[in-house]
Amino acid sequence: METLPKQVVKQNVAINYDNSEAFVYKFTNLNNNSKYIGIHKGKPFDGYLNSSTNDKFHEDFLSPNAEFQYDVLQYGTYEYVKAVEHTLLSEVNAKDSDEYYNKTNGSSNLSIPNITECKYVAEKIAKKEYEGISAKFIPVKNLPKHRSQIREFTLLPSHVKLLRDIINDKSTLEHLMVVILKDRYYRGRKGDFVIDGNHSIEAAITSRFAGAGSIPVLEIPEDMHKDWTDQEVDIISLMCNPRTENPRLESSYEDIARQICTLRLQGFNSASKPIKDLKDHFKLSSNEKTKVSKIANEMFAELNPNDATWINYGTGSEGREIKKLIEKECVTHGHHTGIFSQCYSTSKYNAWSDLYDMILYNEKNPNDKITTYKVRWYHTDVNYKKTWEKKWQKNNESVIDSLLKPHGITRDWTYLDEKRSKVTTK
Repeated sequence: METLPKQVVKQNVAINYDNSEAFVYKFTNLNNNSKYIGIHKGKPFDGYLNSSTNDKFHEDFLSPNAEFQYDVLQYGTYEYVKAVEHTLLSEVNAKDSDEYYNKTNGSSNLSIPNITECKYVAEKIAKKEYEGISAKFIPVKNLPKHRSQIREFTLLPSHVKLLRDIINDKSTLEHLMVVILKDRYYRGRKGDFVIDGNHSIEAAITSRFAGAGSIPVLEIPEDMHKDWTDQEVDIISLMCNPRTENPRLESSYEDIARQICTLRLQGFNSASKPIKDLKDHFKLSSNEKTKVSKIANEMFAELNPNDATWINYGTGSEGREIKKLIEKECVTHGHHTGIFSQCYSTSKYNAWSDLYDMILYNEKNPNDKITTYKVRWYHTDVNYKKTWEKKWQKNNESVIDSLLKPHGITRDWTYLDEKRSKVTTK
């Protein structure tokens, strides 16, 4: 393994959990705070240093008094890290900034959705206002016909019925809410689009009032949404149905997984920040994140059946990265983490050996006990996956939980990405 030159006196290199193919890095001159951001297809410390063509950067770096900090900012696919680099440099206009060595702001065909901004918009909408605009009552019959709908089914009859019953009981529509983007160009069409409240509209139309009356509508003008991408509109629409509210229709695992799959189809790595932020926004537990990832993986594999190959984490670079990770977090390697960490193929698993090792360790180390049994699982092919999911998974989870509980150990099982692309990006 290569090491960084002596000029680099500080470094912050995160673990490449997902064994991603590329990363974004930053050099910071600690003497004058000048920075250089770049990307590399490979691994940190693989012999690559940087690709800067800036003479000033080289001059400062080779100075006898040079002191630099080296940070790995994000991992991901090559296309994703290109987009991250472009976003970071564009935000500060690095090519024209005296604080950056970069001569360009980079480029990318991949648009990174701003999850933070989407969350901000959704939170404002939940309060029936946005940037000084408040909801107003509009006759139901005057609402636009174009409706953005990102869920698997256009309308869920059970939820329409729930809202309709409330309307009939209260004899009012004022508790409802519709959100409209005015003069929006969306998915090849131009018009006024409903991005939230489709079920409310249908409930009002099918109520005993037959669509009569007015409903609260928040209309967001073009100048406020014109810079949102269609995908950001979809994400905002999804976030307008938070899993914590009732009786609003909660976003399902499938809804969330579909957005993740869409991001992955565009080139985003499953460990990329937008995907992590999306999962975090919906307050998913670790088990729920596993479920959503599993659904997203299945969607991705179905849409790319011939463009991916199964990853065997028992061999190759992926396996080596996981082994390093386990060595750094497992309590039996001398770390005070409380974690007993393993990685297994679903084709081969011996729970009894792990149980014996954990119980014996806790008896010998009463002040540094194992509290978490963490396993990263992978499938070597589709047959083992199907057999595991249909025959072994549920039974194993139940049995292991019952055996671990008396010893104060909880189970933390996750499933690694199943496939990698057969095509590499230069």
